[in-house]
Parts: sequence; C-alpha cells; structure tokens
Amino acid sequence: MKQLQVFGALFAVAVLGAAPSAAEEESAPGAGGRNNPLNAVVKLEVTTAKPDIRCPWTNHTGGGTGSGVVIDKGRILTCAHCVTDACYIRVRKHNEDSLYHGSVQFVDNDADLALVRVEDPAFMEGITPMEIGETPRVQDDVLAVGYPRGGEDISYTRGIVSRIEDIRYSHGWTYLLGIQVDAAINPGNSGGPVLDMKSGKIAGIAFQGLGKDEGESLGYIIPPDIIRHFLTDIQDGRVDGFSDFLFSKSQMESPVERRYYRMGSEHSGVLVVDVVPTLGKDSIHTNDIILEVDGYKVSNNGRIRLKGGEPRSLYYPLYIRQIGEKIPVKVFRDGAVVETFIPVAKKNRRIRGWMYDARPDYFVYGGFVFTTISYDYIVRSEATFHDDLFKEKEFDGDEAVAISFCFPDTGIEGYIGCDKSIVRNVNGVKVRNLRHLVEIVDSCKNGFVCFGLDRDTEWDVKVVVDAKEMREATVRVMKRNQIPADRSEGLRKK
Repeated sequence: MKQLQVFGALFAVAVLGAAPSAAEEESAPGAGGRNNPLNAVVKLEVTTAKPDIRCPWTNHTGGGTGSGVVIDKGRILTCAHCVTDACYIRVRKHNEDSLYHGSVQFVDNDADLALVRVEDPAFMEGITPMEIGETPRVQDDVLAVGYPRGGEDISYTRGIVSRIEDIRYSHGWTYLLGIQVDAAINPGNSGGPVLDMKSGKIAGIAFQGLGKDEGESLGYIIPPDIIRHFLTDIQDGRVDGFSDFLFSKSQMESPVERRYYRMGSEHSGVLVVDVVPTLGKDSIHTNDIILEVDGYKVSNNGRIRLKGGEPRSLYYPLYIRQIGEKIPVKVFRDGAVVETFIPVAKKNRRIRGWMYDARPDYFVYGGFVFTTISYDYIVRSEATFHDDLFKEKEFDGDEAVAISFCFPDTGIEGYIGCDKSIVRNVNGVKVRNLRHLVEIVDSCKNGFVCFGLDRDTEWDVKVVVDAKEMREATVRVMKRNQIPADRSEGLRKK
C-alpha cells in the first residue's frame, strides 16, 4: 500500500506541477487528502428497472456498480451502460464516507457515454474537476482509475496504449474510434477515467474489455475525440448521436483494378460499392472512388493520416462531426475528379435501435403479443429474420412489427409457436407499423382476421383467427397473466 501511495503522489505531482512532499504524499491514492486530483473519480451504485422485452408491462429489477469522473460542477462523466434503465443512483467519493444521489442528465448510447448530475453542493467539496486531454498515441503511459468489482476502495492500474483503431462498441452496436490499453479493465471500471501520465488529463473513459479466451484481457477506452463529440452534441439540450456508415467500400490495392477504373499514378482511394438512400443524389455514388475526405488523402487500403502521421480510417471525420453537417470529399467519377460531400446522418431504419431507458410498445390480441421490432428484440429472441428487415424505411412511419410472444389459449390453438414472426399484412393490408396493425384489428368486430407472417425462411405464412373469439380470449389471457392493459399507453385511445 505504501508503494502505491508513493506512486499516486508522483502522479499527483504530474497533475499539480510541484515536487513531492510529505503533505502531498498524504494526498496520494488511499490517503483521502482534500487536494488529491483523483478525488474527482467516484463510484456509482445503480438500481435498475428494465422492462421484459417479450412482456413489456413487467420489469426486471437489478443493479450494479460503475465508475465516473467529475468534469464540471456536479456533472459526472460515465458510461451509458453503467446507468441504463437506472431508477436510483448513489454516488460515493473515495475520500469520504458521505453518500450522494445522482440523476441521469444525458445519454448517448452510440458512444456509450452519459452524464450524471449531483445537485447537492456539498458533493464538490475537495473535488477539482478533471480536464479532458488529447487522444494519446501508441506507447503512451496511462493510469486506469476506478472501482472494479471485488473491492470497495478505489483502484489504480498502470499500462500503455497498445493500439488505436475503429472497434465495435458492444453497448450501441456502433463502430467508432477506440483505444486498446494493456491496463486491466474489469467490470466496475467502466465509466472511470484512464489518465495520461504526462499531463494528468483524461486520455479516455474505460468501457469494455475482452476475456482471456478472446485476447489476453485486453482493455478498451473511449478516446477524447469521441468524448468531445458527445459534450458538443448535448449543448443544445438533446442527443443526436453519431453518424451511421452510409456507404460501403472496397480497397483498391490491386494495380489492375486501378487501371480498370482509369486511375492515374497520382490517385489513390477506395471504391464505393453501395450507398443508402439517406445519402441522396448530390452525394457520392456507387462506383465512385473516394480520393479525399475532409482534406485528408485516402490511401488504397482505406486509411487517412492525421497531421502527426497517426493512421485513421476514412470514416474518422464522421466521428468528430455533428449530425447535420456535411463533409467535403473528392471522388474520381467517370475519369474525372469531382468535388461533392458526405452528409453526417443516421440511417432511416425500419427497426428501432436499443430500447435503453424506454419501455417497448405492445398489443395483446388473444394469446398473441405484438411489438415493434428493435435491436433488443432481435438479440433476446434469437430469431432469424429476412434481410429486408434491416433496410431503410420505404415511407414515413414504416416500422417492422413482430409477434413477440404467444400465451397458450384456445383462441390461438394451432398457432402457439408463431412467436418470433414478422407481421407483413392483416387481411391483405400491408402493415405500416404497430399502431396501424392495432387500427386494423380494432376495426374487425366479426368474421375472420388473417395475418400474413414471415417465419424464419418462410414467407407469407397465413394465420387465421376468429375476431369475436379473439376478443374473448384477450380478456382471459389478461386476467390469467395479470396484464394491466391490452396495449401500451401510447397506443390507447384518447
């Protein structure tokens, strides 16, 4: 412990710019001194209430712990996954035993970042907010600070930056810039700062790792580029998130391929093989060759180089720009260089993203439970869906609907295994969204109701039920399973 305190004192010197002394050693990690810059690192104890994706009228209660760092008066930067579906947050400081309460202010699930607010003015006593530094370089020394599980006290792990590249953020299913470090990142570390040992500033936020079977306990941190994007994004009081990949590309390292597309020796770039409608006709096209992005020359392997020579993917400019901006690009099109742009935007998907901090909508009809398809439903149901489910919307309000669950009842006898199915149409009418399905079903007072479903690899499977019997079955099913309402609040008639 004494050795760790001395190391902490030396780190405090890097932050405070003074020679170590006995008094400063008292401010070292574990000593709890009021002047310790690491007092800004806090522990979050979170109670959660998450709706059941198949039965959204019920909740699963739980909880966990995470870390955070104070970056402004009363504002704690942490990971989104640490506070997802939070209904109660307790905040603890390592240098005192008082307990504070926080609330979620902003969440960006794309970047796995969140801001928690503590209103009690006493919370800031002894805390100096930490500054966000610059994205470190490979082999820079860093210090991971936080509260990993297995102990109550603050923990410090030293390491180096091993690699900087695009990675998948597991919380949001997004690909963004990430930093790999060899400092241990364990559950509970998430949300805590990883500090630059030279400047003492935040070099990233710990957020995910790989187990030994996946990569020798590799740890990953969210870089300052992504953090600054988040903090800029929320200045207007809302979260827009990060741009999607609106095009797919192919490397052009083959000399033959470059000759085929009539590229000169002065040209390098990547081939656009597909674009989404969101791009629009004034942007890049299929078979364009992207030569420059935001002033950066694109190599044949799809990389750009920053001013310092650090490599990044050509998507990097999209990470640091806000939704609604346009990024200038140069493309090689039909034998000529053309200047155009790429919009910083999101895909207009038919399915909803992760239902974090939100209750899924639902409609109970007989023993069927209908819901709007989201990432949560796809992952948790482990269902197999057709590829067109992931296409962009065909019209405003276009959302895919599924039968998420089947309650056994005589009203749906023979169809109890129809869960995990997409609803394409009702009585031959194409379903636009869940509200539209509800309107169609509500209008069917008598006679038969025919649902056209897609199940696994089968298309347009017919399910036929009796409208009157289904209304009676709905009452039975709701009573038997203690369902408070046959539809979610947003679908109820006003």
